[in-house]
Amino acid sequence: MTTQSNLLTVLVIAAIAVLVVTAWAIWRLLKAIERLSSRLDRSLQEVEKTAEDLRKTNGVLREILIHAEKGVANVEHVTEGARKLRRTLDAASGVLDYAVVPVLGNMAGVLAGSKAAISLVANRIFRKEGRHGG
Repeated sequence: MTTQSNLLTVLVIAAIAVLVVTAWAIWRLLKAIERLSSRLDRSLQEVEKTAEDLRKTNGVLREILIHAEKGVANVEHVTEGARKLRRTLDAASGVLDYAVVPVLGNMAGVLAGSKAAISLVANRIFRKEGRHGG
């Protein structure tokens, strides 16, 4: 019986040792799982922060694109206005070239001719007076 009792004691001690080793392994595994869970939570929080930053950046980019589209529309509007002004200026330039400039030229010619005529008449009148008075 002592042999059986010793064998039973050895088996109990072995069973306890297996249980202790198994408990320790499970405890280590649980700690590893907790660390992984913690790291996963931090990673998910970082992903959420990154996603929020991307949403904000996307909103800012949308605003920039909206302003750029408005700017393009304004440039198109200004360009169209400049084209209309150019047409008006071309028409005014045509009027100046074919109507006003010749009239001004004729008026300058008339003024120059009038000055010459008045100068000629004045010279004759004053020369004659100079001869009569002397």
